[in-house]
Amino acid sequence: MKRNIHFKKDIDINKQKALDVVLKFDEYSKFIPGCSAASLLKRDYPIEIGRLEFNILGKEYFIVSENTLSENSIIINQTEGPFDYFEGKWVVEANTEDSCSIDFNAEFELPFLLNALAPQALVDKFASTIIDSFIKRAT
Repeated sequence: MKRNIHFKKDIDINKQKALDVVLKFDEYSKFIPGCSAASLLKRDYPIEIGRLEFNILGKEYFIVSENTLSENSIIINQTEGPFDYFEGKWVVEANTEDSCSIDFNAEFELPFLLNALAPQALVDKFASTIIDSFIKRAT
């Protein structure tokens, strides 16, 4: 069963500064809750390959993604990891010179057992915590 996440928030910060936080993949472990390691495996603009490692409730997980960069967005496609399917997109757009909107959309499928154990409210809470950590880092 496919699930969706969507969050949008306006913040009082320059668009480029907000986008820089999202682009610095190898710094995610410094501010994303549960992220124990982050590494950029390959960069060949506009494509980057990165790996994130998580420790959640004492269990180790990792995700390798191919990220396609553009002037104001990043498209994320899992190539290895815990999801049966994951595609996400960050979009950062200027509202004014000193404010922007950050929009995150994702569509994913969890493995059968994990899907049964993870209600949508829990998924939304976890996603919201991660997105809030990006916003806090940018401001």
